[in-house]
Amino acid sequence: MGVVEDMLSHQIDLLRVEAGARGEALALLTQLQNELIAALAKADLTALGKTRLTALLDETTNTINDYYAQLQDDAHAMLGGVAESTAKATADIIENAVAIDMTASLPTAAYLDRIVGNTLIMGAPSEEWWARQAQDTAFRFSNAVRQGLVAGDTNEEIVARVAGSRDVAGIMDISRSNARSLIHTSIQAVANSARNETYQKNADVVEGTRQVSTLDSHTTDICIAYDGAEYDLEGNPIGDTSLPYENGVPRHWGCRSVEIPITKEIEGAPVPPEGERASSDGPVPGDFTFEDYLNTRTVAQQDEQLGAGRAQMWREGTITLQQLLDLHGNPMTLDELRAKYG
Repeated sequence: MGVVEDMLSHQIDLLRVEAGARGEALALLTQLQNELIAALAKADLTALGKTRLTALLDETTNTINDYYAQLQDDAHAMLGGVAESTAKATADIIENAVAIDMTASLPTAAYLDRIVGNTLIMGAPSEEWWARQAQDTAFRFSNAVRQGLVAGDTNEEIVARVAGSRDVAGIMDISRSNARSLIHTSIQAVANSARNETYQKNADVVEGTRQVSTLDSHTTDICIAYDGAEYDLEGNPIGDTSLPYENGVPRHWGCRSVEIPITKEIEGAPVPPEGERASSDGPVPGDFTFEDYLNTRTVAQQDEQLGAGRAQMWREGTITLQQLLDLHGNPMTLDELRAKYG
């Protein structure tokens, strides 16, 4: 296999880890929901005075905090395994890529442990995101109870505000969705930190990284523009790349992109194969870009992916895919693109 295939194969392994972690987290949140519903069921909410209502909400907030502390502990343990396994897989990929007899260096166990606590997930460490989700769940729960009382709801109707119904999402549905997103993005962020440290440890054979984005209709403007972007190990753009590195992947919540190593040319060693990468139409060559992918789409599909106006500017050659973003890596509106590029 080539470098791209090797890296995407490991990404599939990470998705399996994510599925297991997500299942355990959702099971815990279901237990939390059951406890909250039980607390509401044993109280005649319509007859509660202010003091007893405050006591009930304090009790349920403590319960919520306890469950989220467990979620955070589970996530920390899981991410430690992600950092360790990703570093090892990355070292193996480097060894295969350079096609010479070598043993790639690995980050120390102490460094990998620090990665779990120090890696920022969209601007904050994992621990702070779990604490924020606990606060948000407690706030939404308290609001649901108070709003139900003001509206004159029965206990059953207030429970429905928490658990949801066939037609309306409850507050716990939102909590489950947020937990799924945090688990996915945390795994991607920690894995990328472990990869980058492994690249740094092997700077004698690795000169930089290239982003590989998913080739399908769900890929965001950000990762469309960054597909194929190359950087040296200090995060400086190289080749045709003009976009800033900005901490690399994940570039947004739910990001599915990965950064693969660019290995140095070594005298006497064969050029490593690119291999293949996946697309919504099946496997394509490893050097197949998102622009190549868009060129296989119909005009209607291009318009749906980029927006009709921006797709037309791209087809006319007025903008490149990288120019969908500004110099800080933020998506530009159609009006902004027209004002800048005509």
